[in-house]
Amino acid sequence: MSEQQDTGGAAPDLAAWSEIIDRIEDAVPPEWTRFARESADTSWMRAMLLLDAHDRLGNPTPTEHVSHTLHHLAMSNQRDGEAKGWEMLHDKRREERRQMLLLIEERGPLVLDGEPLELFHRSILPVAITAPGS
Repeated sequence: MSEQQDTGGAAPDLAAWSEIIDRIEDAVPPEWTRFARESADTSWMRAMLLLDAHDRLGNPTPTEHVSHTLHHLAMSNQRDGEAKGWEMLHDKRREERRQMLLLIEERGPLVLDGEPLELFHRSILPVAITAPGS
């Protein structure tokens, strides 16, 4: 089977690549964004960066850790209003991270072709992050 048959013959969608960069830029290091913008024409680099971002976003952020801890501390001190605020912040950040992961999982294949696309499919492990209230 030829590479064209494997990828359906479609060229990588660089507009989708720009969308991915713009939507996850605040959640990844500046170095990631610089590489992403400078190497937009290299499918292998896009694949490596997508996998790296997916791995990073698969773990709770410092804001999630702190807000989760402060939620529990407020609950143990019977400060329900404060606890609710920390819980809302935690849930919001978790949902934002979940949306970024879904973006990578759904749009990532559109920006790759050939062997980098195959690597992405072999390497990506969908991350199960429950939606707030689940």
